[in-house]
Amino acid sequence: MSKQGFVIAGTNSGCGKTTITIGLMHLLKKKGYNVSPFKVGPDFIDPRFHEKVVGTPSYNLESYFMDDKTLKYLFNKHAAKADIAIAEGVMGMYDGLGLKGIGSTYETAKKIEAPIVLIVGCKGLYQSVSAIIKGFMTLRADNNIKGVILNHVSSDMLFQKYKEFIETECGIKCIGYVPPLKDMELKSRHLGLVQAEEVEALNEKVNQLSDILDKTIDTETLLDIAKIKVKDSEAFEIPFKKDELKGLNLAVAYDKAFSFYYRDNLELLEELGAKLQYFSPLTDDKLPDNCNAIYFGGGYPEVFADQLSENTQLLQQIKTAADNNMPIFAECGGLMYLTKEIINTDGAKNNMVGIFNCATEMTARLKRFGYAECELNGAKTKCHEFHKSTLSEDAQNIQHQYKLSKPLSNIKWECGLQNKNVLAGYAHIHFWSNFDFTKQIFDLWKRAII
Repeated sequence: MSKQGFVIAGTNSGCGKTTITIGLMHLLKKKGYNVSPFKVGPDFIDPRFHEKVVGTPSYNLESYFMDDKTLKYLFNKHAAKADIAIAEGVMGMYDGLGLKGIGSTYETAKKIEAPIVLIVGCKGLYQSVSAIIKGFMTLRADNNIKGVILNHVSSDMLFQKYKEFIETECGIKCIGYVPPLKDMELKSRHLGLVQAEEVEALNEKVNQLSDILDKTIDTETLLDIAKIKVKDSEAFEIPFKKDELKGLNLAVAYDKAFSFYYRDNLELLEELGAKLQYFSPLTDDKLPDNCNAIYFGGGYPEVFADQLSENTQLLQQIKTAADNNMPIFAECGGLMYLTKEIINTDGAKNNMVGIFNCATEMTARLKRFGYAECELNGAKTKCHEFHKSTLSEDAQNIQHQYKLSKPLSNIKWECGLQNKNVLAGYAHIHFWSNFDFTKQIFDLWKRAII
């Protein structure tokens, strides 16, 4: 079926993709459209902004993690629920892994057959903006760029000059512009933007932003070029029974310290019969009633280390649960929380759960960044790591379970700590990447219901 949808690409990171994306999502929502939001790449923070603005789940589109069939299936499944699908790109439009740009916005848009709207920053530029646009349009003949939005344009008069020059030189539609927005810029921290839950008066800012875009963006032109074909969900076989996880009461850590989850992961768990019970390691003094397993995603435990360490009652309950063989799976920030302590770069120490008797030591620089392949008991899945910390080497109860390697290089290392029924590693795992790998995680949790 024919629907409306487009991918927002940028010339580079920091060109305003997220701000413009959430502004357009909110504007179209106000105009009565049901929006289905997406994020290209393994980012966890931008989708939470989408969800805050639109009020519906935002899903990651990952052409590195998934084969084409899986990527298209998940996109069609979610896009079919809405009037218009809007996907925010990652980094610059062509930026990805290796010479082919695997996982790039360009590659992903091509695979889901969606038109691209290119965001171009104009600060300090005039006619040269056309050279930038022309370069993006000619680097790949099948780029599918259908329009551009100009950022940092101070007035409508100036925009009209840009528009005339760009449309004449590049033969591409100028959809509109965004003026400088100093009071609405989204702040960053060491692993990306500050989370949506931490932005003060976010709703008010987004309302102001969409009001501005309503005056500066030609939404009729935008919707006219935003044509995609969304197929009805086809049969897609997965190697799990419909009630595979029935009886699993899974406690899921979710708050400002732990929010890095792929939405498709959580929904797959529910589709297979698991009951998800959300709790906050920051504010809850006990685990959810009747839970028989735990899932810790990534996040910022180091930022909230003081508050986490003060919640001693919950820390002890989780430690006791692990000692009594409760199945626990954790990723990145979740791994850090399960070590004995987090040591910040200033030397400050905060006690954590202590399932693993090593310390998490924060570092000034990124220790691991980007795509990797992770092997567990012979099954390999594609994954992503992004952390500024390392584990001390003085642990006595650590057994490395993961064998990891960087794609397109000879870099290899081990991670994935296991103690009893607890498995934790820095790698972020997408359950749809390799079901043989995912089955091992499910089998771990299923020990609670056997």
